[in-house]
Amino acid sequence: MNLRLLQINPIVGDVVGNLALIKKGWTEAPFDTDLVISPELAVCGYPPLDLLKEDSFVYSCMKAVELFAKENRHAPPLILGCPWILNNACYNAAILIEKGVVTDIFTKRALPNYDVFDEKRYFVEGHHNNVLTLGGRHLLITICEDIWVCSPKQLISKSLDNATSLSAVINLSASPYAKNQQAEREKAITNFAKEAKSLIVYCNQTGANTELIFDGKSGLYGESGPLSLTPAFTSCSLDVNTSTLEYNEQEKDPWEEEVLQALTLGMRDYFHKINLSRAILGLSGGIDSALVAYIACRAIGAENVLGVLMPSEFSSDHSVNDALALAQQLEMPTKTLSIQDCFTQTKESLKESQGVIQPITEENLQARLRGLLLMALANDEQRVLLNTSNKSETAVGYTTIYGDMCGGLSILGDVWKSEAYKLAQHINREKAVIPDNILSKPPSAELRPNQSDADELPDYSLLDPFLEEIIEGRKTLQSSTSTTLSKEEKEKVYGLIERAEWKRFQTPPILRISQKAFGGGRRIPIVKRRS
Repeated sequence: MNLRLLQINPIVGDVVGNLALIKKGWTEAPFDTDLVISPELAVCGYPPLDLLKEDSFVYSCMKAVELFAKENRHAPPLILGCPWILNNACYNAAILIEKGVVTDIFTKRALPNYDVFDEKRYFVEGHHNNVLTLGGRHLLITICEDIWVCSPKQLISKSLDNATSLSAVINLSASPYAKNQQAEREKAITNFAKEAKSLIVYCNQTGANTELIFDGKSGLYGESGPLSLTPAFTSCSLDVNTSTLEYNEQEKDPWEEEVLQALTLGMRDYFHKINLSRAILGLSGGIDSALVAYIACRAIGAENVLGVLMPSEFSSDHSVNDALALAQQLEMPTKTLSIQDCFTQTKESLKESQGVIQPITEENLQARLRGLLLMALANDEQRVLLNTSNKSETAVGYTTIYGDMCGGLSILGDVWKSEAYKLAQHINREKAVIPDNILSKPPSAELRPNQSDADELPDYSLLDPFLEEIIEGRKTLQSSTSTTLSKEEKEKVYGLIERAEWKRFQTPPILRISQKAFGGGRRIPIVKRRS
């Protein structure tokens, strides 16, 4: 069979625009194409969330598909992902269009209900025929999670006798990117291929919708792994023939390059899909703001990214110089706004009413003054403030609410501090884009004389393995096996994680690159008490 896979970048809710993307790839298919395949829920974009609670939205998707079919009656058969209502129940469905009409409807059996997935809130589990007979060939139609948790027998036992073989398994997916996700994905797909004794045709979406980033990597899979794959993080079409059985070793990018591609795409789509064009961030001369500036310039162009230096009496000369050197390397514009006068005047006002001001109050005041100025400039110049906090700081609450936690999008909120250094080193592998001094100096918030993160936290190389175990590994303090921290340090850090939940609840959307990011996929109550 000759198949075309449409690895498109849909926008949630943009039914007309998404169908236009599908139409382009569909109508340009080679004349001998037997079937064109779209990703899961490609018509409405993934994830549509509570848009699905609006009956009018789902019905508008259905009506648009029926009209779409009539307008393209001479194109080859197409199977596309769309929410569909049958007998007053809403399904995550794959719709077959042939000769201008909807001829078959296939429904998703396995509805994921973990982490960022909440499909049981919106859909009913499918129970319809999953086998499509097309041109005398039998195709098993599956949707994303079906091939992760179901067996072929569960999906075909009632619709195809055991003596009849499958020509291929078709899978429509909206599988988000995460580090190491592709290895798990390949394992699940190849296991299903072995059990089904069939090739798997896997069509995944690309692009980003809010915090979720999709890498695509659509292709043809056999029992030993991928036969051919599309480029990651790219909109494209892939034409495959199911008689092709030659395995090609897939060249893999270093994880650092994949993460940078993912974060760049995540920011670019966040801006472009809601018609934003210009960004602003505070340039401190530290690793986090340097990395965010690099990604932002790569995503929307350096001319659209403004870096603001906001020194105080505690800012070191090298921090200012490092920030300016970075901006020069990236060719991005900068402004310098000292917070010293604002800081001095605000302290005097507080002292008149309070008398003595606590040191922590003075530190937080500086962070909040910076946030105030950045938000003012964002308003005045119609820019979006980029949050520069990393996952390590966010985990332990080493951030200031309404200060450095301000922003419309968090670029590094799912990047550990130790990973930030590795990403920067990867960026600098050929040319020192990020000044060496930024990489070599001890991290510091510079809110008091000679301050260092190490004054209050363990070294990030020791802290991050424990944080990763607790946050991403979902371990408790009692079940922790990490050996990088002492028992006393673990207890202290675990307490910091617990107490910072109220702050994390108020963070901007965080671009997700792990399988457990802060945000919608991690729902810990703020008000709680451990027995």
